Amino acid sequence: MHLLEHHLADVGACMEALLRQPGIGLRMARAGGLAELDEATAGRLAVFAALHDIGKVNIGFQTRVWTDADLPAGRRRRPVRAGHTADLTPVLDWKDWRTAEWFLPNLGFGRIEFWDDDGGATACGLFVAALSHHGQPLQLDNPHKSEMPASWQPYGDLNPQEYVARIGKLLREWFPAAFAPGAPPLPSAPAFQHHFLGLCNLADWIGSNEEWFPYEDEPDDGYIVRARRQAEAAIRSRKVGLDIGAQRAVFDAGGVSDFTALFSLDAPNAIQRAAALDTSLGEPVVIIESETGSGKTEAALWRWARMYAAGLVDGMYFALPTRAAAVQIHRRVAQFVERLFPDGHRPRVVLAVPGYDDGAAGGGGGLPDYAAGYDSSHDGHYDRGRPWAAERPKRFLAAQVAVGTVDQAMLGALQVRNAHLRSSILARNLLVVDEVHASDVYMGAVLQRLLAAHGGAGGYALLMSATLGSAARERWLGRGGELSLDAAVDKAYPAVSTASGVVRVRENGQRKEVSISAAPAMRDFDGVARRALAAA
Repeated sequence: MHLLEHHLADVGACMEALLRQPGIGLRMARAGGLAELDEATAGRLAVFAALHDIGKVNIGFQTRVWTDADLPAGRRRRPVRAGHTADLTPVLDWKDWRTAEWFLPNLGFGRIEFWDDDGGATACGLFVAALSHHGQPLQLDNPHKSEMPASWQPYGDLNPQEYVARIGKLLREWFPAAFAPGAPPLPSAPAFQHHFLGLCNLADWIGSNEEWFPYEDEPDDGYIVRARRQAEAAIRSRKVGLDIGAQRAVFDAGGVSDFTALFSLDAPNAIQRAAALDTSLGEPVVIIESETGSGKTEAALWRWARMYAAGLVDGMYFALPTRAAAVQIHRRVAQFVERLFPDGHRPRVVLAVPGYDDGAAGGGGGLPDYAAGYDSSHDGHYDRGRPWAAERPKRFLAAQVAVGTVDQAMLGALQVRNAHLRSSILARNLLVVDEVHASDVYMGAVLQRLLAAHGGAGGYALLMSATLGSAARERWLGRGGELSLDAAVDKAYPAVSTASGVVRVRENGQRKEVSISAAPAMRDFDGVARRALAAA
């Protein structure tokens, strides 16, 4: 068994460790309109993260593992089975008023409600977000959820009221900066709550892993020290790969290799120079337009390398419209990463396509409990559970470098489970969307929402296409409005476009002959098929 108070400490410590990562902490701050996270705000977010499972104090949950032999003397039945999220809603909306009278006061909400400027609404919103850590927002107004007062009353040696008071006391000891007077109010922006929920989801997944947080069934008032040590080790491990401090230190010493060493090419062409050298690295959205085969992929990778070196991003998600394209580009990205990063500090390139093996790791196979094992090309042994982000699709975007289908990223902009996790952890990385012209109207609307959220948290995106329409270009850059035909025709091509301007690119010197002939066969399927097969 692992005591509930220890698990709360584990997840709170994981949130602390996550927010200490420069890229993750900065995106959290930007989501709330802040320049950076101060110590008190980070501590308060850790408090809310620790409270994510506070609903488990009810006796209907605590006695789920009991047998008849565990029942107190004189009791013939165990309490009615209960959960720990939806079963807490009657307490929060005062349907179960007897519990509501003591529940929040015992947690210390008399102080917490003063952490914002709107009468505690922001603090309560973040608390509800933490309770939604399984990926689906908690519905406080669920008319079908009836109160269960008996779950919150003493039963044998179990006393939820006393235990909640203990948790409230421990929280003040674990995170004293959160309760310090004079701290700035919490941001009230909904995007801040969404972003926090995503990181809380991630912190809970990491903090629930027995490999990093062994079970401890004995109370220990000083357990937070152990929790913090284990949280730091988990996030720093190569399995998780979210702490890239050591990698950055080694990388900064060597810098970005020259173009020839990275790509085995003589020199960058015009579109590659324009994307990586002539366009400011601080542009939030960049669009590369150039013909197929002109080197847009190399341009994107080179720009990403320079952004990483500048400390603007931690990694990259390379999104493509099909699985086949993702598999092909995955090999190229893996080769690039091999040349970019030094030995011992090279991130694994995750193939973010459900059901596919991660070929960059040398082949792999399934292990029990949803884990995966891979042959390591770096240290010559079989690794269990590496890379962690590759074990389940909903973790794909937690990888430092991943190549996959665009839907994995777009799921962060839809009202589906774990959308918050996807968008919040993606924010630290450069989002590259290739073949962006392939988006239909529906996909275009979803992608636009994703880019808005990504940019709102201070993230960066790079879009690529050989045949992007002018209206789509204006929409992706956030300029809106309609262009006249003459204005659209006059737009530069090839080009690198940003919201602040266009870098007109000269032709790369490539030539090809194209001929067109009319054939009266469009309604003749067999005829069209024969012509296509002959051409192929």
